Amino acid sequence: MFFYTIISDMEKNIKNTEELLSFVWHNKFSDFYRKKYYAASLSEKYILNPKNFDKLPFLTRQELESVPLDERLFVDSREIQFVAYTSGTSSGKPMITYFANVDDYYFDPTLDLGVRRLLIIHPPLNKHFHLTFVQQCIQSKNRSFPVFADHQNLANSAIIADEIKADAVYATPTIALMFGEFLGKYYDPKKIKLLALGSETLTLMRRNQLKTIYPNAQIADLYGSAEIGQYILYPCSKIIAEEKSWFHILQPPVIKTEIINGELIITYANNKAMPLIRYRTGDFFEIIGDNCGCGIKGQVLAWSGKKDVDKIKAAGVEIKIDDMEKVFNQISHLTNDKYQLHFYESYEKLGVKMVVEIIEPAAVLKILPAETVRETIINHLMNNWFLSPTAKLKDAVVKCLFSTPEVKFVKEFSFKSDKIRRLVSHLNEN
Repeated sequence: MFFYTIISDMEKNIKNTEELLSFVWHNKFSDFYRKKYYAASLSEKYILNPKNFDKLPFLTRQELESVPLDERLFVDSREIQFVAYTSGTSSGKPMITYFANVDDYYFDPTLDLGVRRLLIIHPPLNKHFHLTFVQQCIQSKNRSFPVFADHQNLANSAIIADEIKADAVYATPTIALMFGEFLGKYYDPKKIKLLALGSETLTLMRRNQLKTIYPNAQIADLYGSAEIGQYILYPCSKIIAEEKSWFHILQPPVIKTEIINGELIITYANNKAMPLIRYRTGDFFEIIGDNCGCGIKGQVLAWSGKKDVDKIKAAGVEIKIDDMEKVFNQISHLTNDKYQLHFYESYEKLGVKMVVEIIEPAAVLKILPAETVRETIINHLMNNWFLSPTAKLKDAVVKCLFSTPEVKFVKEFSFKSDKIRRLVSHLNEN
């Protein structure tokens, strides 16, 4: 019986793949994929054979950005329901995508946790996907309703939470953290049973901070993107209870996920306006196994970061946000959780230049001279930041891989972003 189920799933996946390839190849509205595959010297017969799917060239964000929006529209323009765009945090330029009607998103916003009143203070959901999110709430077996509050006015959002008696919050980790202060004034954070978080890496430090603020909330790490238009990776109740950033793959609507050199490659057909075939997301995962023990079939993925956002390579060393946050958390009384690290090329053969920007800690600087605070931070980083299991930052400085860090107190960060950004690379090697 189990063997029969696998065969059935495989046959269905092949059928979906055949339909997708035929749709884009014979499409009368856009020749985007035809041009792409012809440029790779691939024939129609080769493309339409699903056995060759894993050999098709990848699709990149740069390719999409290089083509005018209307030239990659695969339906009549009258079928466009809305347009979404990214913040431009990663590339410096927003990625714009058309979206057509989707019959079924297959996603349950309650995550089967018994919540019903969802307060939304998550920028992508508030800006672009509120209509589709309403559809998901209505379609799912656990009926719920969302209330789209204001992520730019958290005091008002807390008042709204009180009025509707919210039991779940959709947000980014940073917004959820800031929201806790206002929720304590106007509502009771203990009444929140679910924190559904996305768009930023949920580090262990941030998770522990949120557990303190929302003591009764289960924390769910979710994955989606503006290019895809919905959440496609989600945790089951078992993963949530174990407090892991692990994910199941939402199937359908995902036709295929691949992990190649750690990067997530997605094939997604639900949005007929712009289907994605072997799309390189720029997000990195590890395959944990074929199941987590909850009964859901398919691979289980673990988040390992976004390139150039959650991890960068400098002087041959991989700098990870989790490791960095651990060492900065020990001096939070000096940095107040408002810091940003910049890495620059050095032309003096002293290693990569590292500059720490800190929003001026006014309370500390009233007590201690600025130079004393700088020296304390630098000494802490040099002696407590392990760049490898055996090497501290000071060891890397001695070997001229890095120069001694500089600390700057600033009014605002030199790199501005809608999302929290700790690591900023100005290096060529990335």
